[in-house]
Amino acid sequence: MSKRKGAQGRHYVGVDVGTSSARAAVVDADGCILATHSANLAILANLPDHYEQSSDDIWQACCKAVATAVKASGIDSTTVKGIGFDATCSLVALDASFKPVSVTKGGKNKWNVVMWMDHRAQAEADEMSATGHVVLQRTGGRISPEMSAAKLLWIHRNNPELFRTGATFMELPDFLTFKATGNPDRGINSLTCKWTYAPGAGFDDEFWAGVGMGEAVEDQYPAFLGTGNVLDVAESAGTLTVAAAKDMGIDPCAGVQIGSAVIDAYAGALGTLGASLNEAPLTVDSVESRMAVICGTSSCHIALTPKKLYIEGVWGPYADVLLPSFHAHEGGQSWTGHLLTHIIATHPASKQLNVSDPFTQLNHIAGDLAASEGFAFPALLTKNVHITPDWHGNRSPFADATMRGVHFGVEAGDSLNHLAKVYLAVLLSLCYGTRQIVDTLNAQGHRVDTLFLSGGLLKNPLFVQAMADCTRCTVVLPREADAVLLGAAILGATVAEEQAGKTRPLWECAVRMGGKAGQVIAPCEGEEAEFHERKYKVFEKLYTMQRELKAIMAGNSQNRPL
Repeated sequence: MSKRKGAQGRHYVGVDVGTSSARAAVVDADGCILATHSANLAILANLPDHYEQSSDDIWQACCKAVATAVKASGIDSTTVKGIGFDATCSLVALDASFKPVSVTKGGKNKWNVVMWMDHRAQAEADEMSATGHVVLQRTGGRISPEMSAAKLLWIHRNNPELFRTGATFMELPDFLTFKATGNPDRGINSLTCKWTYAPGAGFDDEFWAGVGMGEAVEDQYPAFLGTGNVLDVAESAGTLTVAAAKDMGIDPCAGVQIGSAVIDAYAGALGTLGASLNEAPLTVDSVESRMAVICGTSSCHIALTPKKLYIEGVWGPYADVLLPSFHAHEGGQSWTGHLLTHIIATHPASKQLNVSDPFTQLNHIAGDLAASEGFAFPALLTKNVHITPDWHGNRSPFADATMRGVHFGVEAGDSLNHLAKVYLAVLLSLCYGTRQIVDTLNAQGHRVDTLFLSGGLLKNPLFVQAMADCTRCTVVLPREADAVLLGAAILGATVAEEQAGKTRPLWECAVRMGGKAGQVIAPCEGEEAEFHERKYKVFEKLYTMQRELKAIMAGNSQNRPL
């Protein structure tokens, strides 16, 4: 828990549900975070590619986090005027009475959330992708097993009874606003990004009927849409209920407004893209050169443009899912922080590390090792070690969940020095992967040159500098380290101020509360920059080689798509 002293006034709460914790922050009207708290979440992983959570557990963790943060902030809870939620793109299943229900036959109803990283619906995702339907123009040409669209089809085939008995399904962000207000309306952000919904047009009947869900089409998607009302980003979902207010330690008479929620990556974008780099007024057009990179367990890359661009391998274009009149493209990496942790945990030398902060220790070891070998910079340690980071598939820019990582230059070793080299090579590969996404976007009409980072990996300075060096982009860190929580609070501030009669567009709140940017990191130059250019060429060559090798093993010597 962290705390910063703040004056009384209007306050807002941001709630962020990540992979393993629910966090809350109390934020003042200028975007300063006064206090935060985190509560852990349980994960069930008892089958391959199955990852589940409990919506009851998640909601209780949210309430605990808010109550603790509000108390720690020292504010009068009557000054809390708005709450915004964000969460992972996980799928929540509820029965006709809105009680938890397992999506797996014979499973315990407690475990009713299919997590974002659950890949059980790979076959359904492949089948949906093979349709070649026009819907795929909004998903980078493919449906991912991480999208709720594929998971819904899996449930329909493996537990059809849920549909026959009136079950309802929500993206986790929308579930949180439902629990806070009692309003089951869905949000445009989740539906558009993960369910194939098109703003203004709805679901495509032909697509869903074509994959065998004709009854959902005939009934007009009651399990998907509830009442049928779809809320814009930060639009009012209602007022915090008395029961929820008590659980959160907030005055039940405060009339707290709840804004329509977003997926966690979009909260990170909202909490960073409005930060100013100088004294010049920041217009909404400035977002066109900016990309938000939310780096945690996984990574998401959010870029905005007023142009409707179709980009193979990158999700989108998603209309109006963050800012009005802008289309979002969403790239990503399924394992980022999780991959670094995995590499460390599976190495023989891991037991010699400081368990509380292994990254800092490995960063120092890599620096010392480079200096002892007379290298001008640590990245030279990886001159003959090249890696692609796709342990859990490639989300972007190849949209291939079956792809796996490549490690070229494997050598035996069980020392900390050996681990530091491998760790550094993996870290660089993650940053080169971000460059691939930036290059793909820019080749198709974007003009990204500045990356605004948020998420847990900001605490790793080697990763932050490598992101600039490997992508050749300027990297900007937020003033507030918990930018995702700030983005969630901005949702609450926007709806609260609108309900108070102040017309403050979402972007205006984002600029005001985002304030001045924190640290600005420039990419390296000279010999080090040239080294990264060469290493990036090898990185791309590894994908070409993988394509060729897969074709050979498939009995086809011709190159085939990854």
